[in-house]
Amino acid sequence: VDKRRVGPDETEIGFVIGDVTNKNVVMIDDLIATGGSIAQAANVLKERGAKDIYVGATHPVFCGSAVEKLSAAPIREIVVTDTIPLSEKAKGLNNKIKVLSISELLGDAIMRIHRHESVSSLFV
Repeated sequence: VDKRRVGPDETEIGFVIGDVTNKNVVMIDDLIATGGSIAQAANVLKERGAKDIYVGATHPVFCGSAVEKLSAAPIREIVVTDTIPLSEKAKGLNNKIKVLSISELLGDAIMRIHRHESVSSLFV
């Protein structure tokens, strides 16, 4: 999905790259703030015939009406990390959201940095 910013809080979905008809789609983003881009992209993908839509994001900011937008969007599952605790409102997405812990990874990275060791092997 080609996404372009048209304003500070507004994006526009340009076009879908490739044929998504009857296919499962995975969208990855660094964070979900308002949920507008993800919800809009999911709607476009569904209109183009996508089967199931999965979303992955590192930071679940979920501000404003993000929870409502994501709840209404045709998304099967949203996978996020625990870099930001989920708000009580966001926990309402319990049928759609899965939180992965990165605490062990971060702990290992901090320890290696403290010992002046490489962190490269953690990400390979």
